[in-house]
Amino acid sequence: MDLLLSINWTALLVLAIALLLFKVLNYIAYKVNWTLVILSSLVMGAVLGILFSSKDNASLIWLELIGKIYVNIITALVAPVVLVSVISGFISLNNKEKMKSIGLKSVFWLLLSAAAAIALSMFFGIVTGIGKSGGAVFSDISSVTDSTLSSYEGMKTSFDQVLLSLFPANVIGDMASNNVTAIIIIAIAVAVSYVAVASEEGEEKVKGFRDLIEAVKKIIYRILAYVIDLTPYAVLCLVAGSAGKLFSDRAALIQLVLLVALIYFVSFLHTYGFNAILLKFYAKVSPVRFYRKIFDAQAVAFTTQSSVGSLPVTIEGLTKKAGVDEEVANFTAPLGTTIGMPGCTCIWPVLLVLFYVNAAGLDWGVGEYVILAFMTLVLSLGGAGVPGIGVVSAVALFSAMNLPVAAVVLLMPINNISDMARTLVNVTTANVAAAVVARGTDLLDDEIFLTEKQGNK
Repeated sequence: MDLLLSINWTALLVLAIALLLFKVLNYIAYKVNWTLVILSSLVMGAVLGILFSSKDNASLIWLELIGKIYVNIITALVAPVVLVSVISGFISLNNKEKMKSIGLKSVFWLLLSAAAAIALSMFFGIVTGIGKSGGAVFSDISSVTDSTLSSYEGMKTSFDQVLLSLFPANVIGDMASNNVTAIIIIAIAVAVSYVAVASEEGEEKVKGFRDLIEAVKKIIYRILAYVIDLTPYAVLCLVAGSAGKLFSDRAALIQLVLLVALIYFVSFLHTYGFNAILLKFYAKVSPVRFYRKIFDAQAVAFTTQSSVGSLPVTIEGLTKKAGVDEEVANFTAPLGTTIGMPGCTCIWPVLLVLFYVNAAGLDWGVGEYVILAFMTLVLSLGGAGVPGIGVVSAVALFSAMNLPVAAVVLLMPINNISDMARTLVNVTTANVAAAVVARGTDLLDDEIFLTEKQGNK
């Protein structure tokens, strides 16, 4: 009897409902296009999460487990996908100058997007006066314990140390930790060396290596296709968990609802406003059509809150739906998870700083705002590839501006819910940068882009 009483029957009921919804999703997947399947899973997950919200999400424990398993699987694909894709892409270029061109253009557009995110965040943060009535949020700032502060302070690191960590120190270790920048550098070194050997000694000398890379890529991409087919079911579970937490934590979120709303507003403005301008005038494609093409990657980013974890889906969508050549997609998209990341390294930390500055009644002049913009842009480079980049960026920026790190601790209740929009910005920016670079290097296939076929079903 005790055993029966100890079973979480509500959680089992939720799991049973989810399994039935999986059947529904599987059925409609053959009736409608892939985008509608993902949207359906988003709605189902949100409703399920709100209906069964509970303390610590106890009723959604099995759905959260399924979601975490999916995130683990797709994250495990990141290192092999990036390594093999970058090597394959640059080997097919077989041109050092074209490699250099793609690299410089990618960095430029990613940094431009970061700068735009900083400008938008500062403009709307100053105009709205966000935080002016939020003094109560920091009323207990002195109660933040020394141990908590120490753990946050430990996230600070010097710019030179962060830059050093980006470069490979251990090939296996970097692969295991998904250090995307290091993986890209390793892959470029291999590709450049391949091109050098092929040009000096003849392509026959290294043909076996090229064939091996292409064979491995085919196998990895087949695995990826299987995983992408599971996306609607994972999205349902992940959204249910997020919706449940939002509802149960409503008391904490009400205090900061304006800040969350502004983060979402700026994030969506950058995603669908600034990026739409780049698509229209620089990539020379229809923004609406492009957003339809990358919707899968956006959905995965929004629900998993992982830019790196979204990479496999991003590359798949760029090459097979948006018409971006593999050479660009396999380089620019991974680079977009390590440089810039406007949502987590620009919009989020800047608005947190402005919220605190206004709440504390600090008298800032033009000089402080210029320093804030410059430091944010620098940190958007230095924070690349660090897990939990949003928290790290906020701590680093508060420290750089001589503001109390304890304030970041008190703002953490909104981290998860705002991270959904922030990750959406990061991934969309990487996709858009890839399209712009592809157009600038004549590597965008308009025939593929104009094809209306959607999804894997």
